[in-house]
Amino acid sequence: MKKLILGIVLCIVLSGCAKESKPSNKKYFLLFATPLKNHIVWKKAEHGFLDACKDYDIDCECIGPSNIDTDRMNEVVETGILKKVNGIITQGVIDSSLIHLADEKGIPLVLVDSDQPKSKRFAYMGKDFQEQASLLLKDIEKKYGKNKKLKVAIQVAELKFKIAQKQIEDIEKIFSTHLGGVEIVRVTESKSDILKAKREWEKVFSEHKDINVAINFAGESAVPCAETAIQQNLKKDMLIYGVDEVEETMDMIKENKLDGTIITSFYDYGYKSVETIYEYLENNKKPESKVLRPNLILVNGDNIKDYE
Repeated sequence: MKKLILGIVLCIVLSGCAKESKPSNKKYFLLFATPLKNHIVWKKAEHGFLDACKDYDIDCECIGPSNIDTDRMNEVVETGILKKVNGIITQGVIDSSLIHLADEKGIPLVLVDSDQPKSKRFAYMGKDFQEQASLLLKDIEKKYGKNKKLKVAIQVAELKFKIAQKQIEDIEKIFSTHLGGVEIVRVTESKSDILKAKREWEKVFSEHKDINVAINFAGESAVPCAETAIQQNLKKDMLIYGVDEVEETMDMIKENKLDGTIITSFYDYGYKSVETIYEYLENNKKPESKVLRPNLILVNGDNIKDYE
């Protein structure tokens, strides 16, 4: 019954009735099936999506769960396909069969942030995780040198997601070049919940006092990680990194409580994905490469003023 009700609601929204009392006369309708409707980072992607739709005079809707829920995302995407939207943007955690279905129906589907490279997605826009790992190792070796043994703890949003597995895999690959040796002591997950992120770091730091590098691949995790390390008097012997341009994270970098964050433009995930789909719909122009890379930068205490 719950799924039936959700399907009816989504059908109403995607048909335009949720916004207007009369049918829209715009040429195209795009759907952004966001993984987290109220998350600060994904709100930036939504902002870019809505701005691009306005600039290109496209009808659009952004729909998604408030907490991690891939079943809900699948329902949103499936309903969009059934309603024959002109294009879909979503994170690559959805069921691959839906990507295949969209391709069968001639609907360009762009994955952002995490990929399914063997699928029939129209394009993918996201980080190069080896470049991300290289930026982190370069900064670590700048501060510790190349001969210090690294004892690393990592936190991701959801361990079962391929994006998390790929980021860990590339950390292991790139960090294996470190002459002093590397041990990944613990990997935990935040479930995109700041309170859970803090509880997990409290547990990790209580059990492993010798960790000297903490890496957070969930946008909400870096701040509670640093707060916990400071509370347990461990920060002076530890480098802590995050991802994304979160205001609290940037403030802690300025205060020398965090050592850096890897930043890419989530706004561009939304805006440039719309551009890519529009060029195809309007001009039959496909991207030169199916993999689109945003620029990456590690923002730290040395460059944060220039970055801002």
